[in-house]
Amino acid sequence: MENYSLKPGVSFCHVAGRILFLDLERDRYFCLAAAAERSFGRLAAGDPLGTEDHTILTALARRGPVRIGHGAPVIACPRTEAPTQSLLDLSRPAVAPALRVNAGLRLATAPLQLRLLGMERTIGRLQRRKSVLSPRLASSEKRAEVSTAYAGWRTVFTTTDQCLPRSLAVAHGLLDARQPCTLILGVKLLPFAAHAWVTSGDVLVNDRFDVVRDYAPILVV
Repeated sequence: MENYSLKPGVSFCHVAGRILFLDLERDRYFCLAAAAERSFGRLAAGDPLGTEDHTILTALARRGPVRIGHGAPVIACPRTEAPTQSLLDLSRPAVAPALRVNAGLRLATAPLQLRLLGMERTIGRLQRRKSVLSPRLASSEKRAEVSTAYAGWRTVFTTTDQCLPRSLAVAHGLLDARQPCTLILGVKLLPFAAHAWVTSGDVLVNDRFDVVRDYAPILVV
């Protein structure tokens, strides 16, 4: 029987009784038809696969989220550890002018980079930067300064439908300060919505609990 793996750039999660996928290369979220979802669900759960399952999964390998052969394991995006606090709810420290300017530049250029490069290449740049830059131990002071610097631009750069570029900018800002960071893309259904936010250690950097708690992580960078 065939071995199956996730197509590169594809991740998935379970939400509201469905399996929801993110394809970074195609910059889209999607669900499968009922029969295909059942077969994929059995594959992800490690359950025995029947002849019909293999037929469906082979078809999915031609145009869908899996491929035949060894590669990325078919495992849902893990749930992330719940943060203990949001930096937006804490007192705001003084921020150096250079940090404010850097934050403004990153916020201004992030949407353009996302449009020009697409999700896959843009997120890939963040992944590569994290892999080569060794962050220092988490500093509550440094993280608070970065959070404050980016939050200070909210009246200039709209937040409507801009959660991903803003979060990418914040993540790079934390790396500029040699602070650990995690970019999280989350989804929910009924109705469908997607959101992005950044954590550093056990804190939310650019969002609040009442916003992110309803979203299931579909990609953790």
